[in-house]
Amino acid sequence: MITLQPITTKNLDAVWLMKADPDLVAPNSWSLAEAFAYREEYGDKLIVYAIHHDDTPIGFIMAFYDPPKEVVESIDNDGKPFYFLMRNMIDEKHQNKGYGRAAMELLIAGAKAGKHGVANAFYTGTDPKSKVTPKFYGSFGFEYTGEIEVEDEESYEEIMRLAL
Repeated sequence: MITLQPITTKNLDAVWLMKADPDLVAPNSWSLAEAFAYREEYGDKLIVYAIHHDDTPIGFIMAFYDPPKEVVESIDNDGKPFYFLMRNMIDEKHQNKGYGRAAMELLIAGAKAGKHGVANAFYTGTDPKSKVTPKFYGSFGFEYTGEIEVEDEESYEEIMRLAL
C-alpha cells in the first residue's frame, strides 16, 4: 500500500540516498535542503512527504499550497490560491510499478479535499526534453497552459494545470 509520510529521522537517510534520473528530477539532497529553507520561510504552505510502500520509503514528493511569487513567478491563477508540484520522484529501484501514480493520486485527492487549503487548480512544470512527465501528468488531466517557468539561462519548464 502506498502512503505519504512525513519526513522524520526514521526515513530521512533512505529519502536522502534515493536515486532517479538527474535529467528529470533534482537530487533528493538538494530537494531536502530546499524544503528546509522553504519551511523556515513559508511554513505550512510547503507540503513535503516521503512516499512509502508499506513500511519502506521509496520516493519523495514536494508541493506548495499558494506559493509565493518568488517560488513560481509565471503563474497567477487569477489571484486565487493554487497548488504547485515541485518534486515527484520514485527511487530507481522502485520505478515502473505504479507507485508514482498512486502517490500522485493521494496528493491530488488531498488537494481536492482542501487538506492544506482550498484551491481551484494544481500546477506543475515539465522539462520540454522529457518524454515521460508530460504523458504522466496528462494522464491525470493536467493540460499545458502555454506558460513557461524559467529556471536559469539553460533550463525552463512548461507549465501544466489540473482543474480541481
